[in-house]
Amino acid sequence: MRLFIHVILAGIYLSAGAAAHDDPARAHYLGNEGVMIVHDKTKILFDAFYANSYGQYALVPDDISTAMMAGTAPYDRIDAIFVSHVHGDHFTAAPAIAYLRAHKNVHLYGSQQVYDAIAAAGVAKDDPLMVRIHGFDLDPEDEAKSFEVGALIVDVVAIPHAGNRPTIQNFAWRVTLDDEVTVMHLGDADPEPADFTRHQAHFDARKTHAAFPPNWFIGLERGDMILKDIIAADHVIGVHVPKRAGGNGDQWRARAGGDLFTDPGETREIEGN
Repeated sequence: MRLFIHVILAGIYLSAGAAAHDDPARAHYLGNEGVMIVHDKTKILFDAFYANSYGQYALVPDDISTAMMAGTAPYDRIDAIFVSHVHGDHFTAAPAIAYLRAHKNVHLYGSQQVYDAIAAAGVAKDDPLMVRIHGFDLDPEDEAKSFEVGALIVDVVAIPHAGNRPTIQNFAWRVTLDDEVTVMHLGDADPEPADFTRHQAHFDARKTHAAFPPNWFIGLERGDMILKDIIAADHVIGVHVPKRAGGNGDQWRARAGGDLFTDPGETREIEGN
């Protein structure tokens, strides 16, 4: 009987361990290109702090923004913030600064232009907050930068901004959480295959389980080729969808022929390793 009990307990323990290991991550849609990725106790934010809708994109709703600022679940214990580029519908210095002052252990990663925008907003370079701002000066021809911080493995390349805006540093962040789930956020990348094939070794180096491209990739032959053949993401969820899509997500997804985030508060599961 004692042996039988030990066998049963061991089976329960192993099953629980396997379930914990195989737990999917979850992507939470914040608005426009704002996404929170959660895996177990690890949480990251992409393009979460911005203040300009330009009259056509969804802002982060007040209830979500308030919960993020207060650190209320599920927006508590954020490990890192990643910013694709400096445009008012992706990044605004003031709310990012307010968040970082309220959450003193969180670091923000972006381009040199992001760093400069925070300094230009009145944060002195000797302010302790600036130690938590990490700006990278990358051009599209530069090799990927890679680093590890806590439970995160981070890689970043510069991909030109759509619409021929060469002065804007647009970054494609690839982040692996807990060595199990890898996600990629493309900012406002231009769907030009040559800008991606030059980094083919970078994309091949690690499996991407979910990619978040701007919506203009979805259903576009060049965009679909980049996502399928170059990045080779298991799951693609388009972002940067006009706010008029809110409440009509199924229609927009059917028309696009792919998955889209349309309503802040939506979530998707992401299966990892």
